[in-house]
Amino acid sequence: MKLQKNTLVLIAVALSMTGLVALFEMQVSPKEEAAKEEKQKIFAFNSDRIQFFTVKTPEKILTFERVYATKGGKSSWEMKLPVQAHASQASVDFLLDRLATGKSDRTINITAAQLPEFGLDQPQATVTVKLDNQETHRLVLGKTDFSGRFLYAQANPPEAPPQNSAQNLPVLLVPFDFKNATQRPLSEWKKAEEPKTEKPQKPSPTPSPENK
Repeated sequence: MKLQKNTLVLIAVALSMTGLVALFEMQVSPKEEAAKEEKQKIFAFNSDRIQFFTVKTPEKILTFERVYATKGGKSSWEMKLPVQAHASQASVDFLLDRLATGKSDRTINITAAQLPEFGLDQPQATVTVKLDNQETHRLVLGKTDFSGRFLYAQANPPEAPPQNSAQNLPVLLVPFDFKNATQRPLSEWKKAEEPKTEKPQKPSPTPSPENK
């Protein structure tokens, strides 16, 4: 009888532990997953907060500014450099959406001396954005990784090169889409001109017999 009581107690304890583990997983795991997802994001701002951005490549520098038709109303984008023009909303949205929602596949640590190996000493593109609170963020894009699916990148790296070449620096692997988003010909950054429609000419009146 005593053995049976001990067995029942052990079973009760086991069931209690199982319930606690299940409760822990239900409450904690989603929070951990959310935190993990948040850590994978490159930046923590929404695209509608971006007011100004620059795309710098070895060939050119482009700058864009958000403009509003009325205060608090709908906005559009204007290219300021290298020429002044209405910007292509699709091209701008493609880049800004990736900046705001893009996630890093993983992060690796390298030394400052290794920056050239990853193409980050002379990047293929550098994107700098200014938010509505005057905060700035920078994404530096280097070489394509060995799989061809990602680019090596740095988010908000120090402006000046590290004095210590052995200093560890975090390098992200970001989607290859960032190359497509930044490496565009100038014509694709401009808003396409709407085709001009010619007004139909009015037919000449047919002279009446009396006027002949």
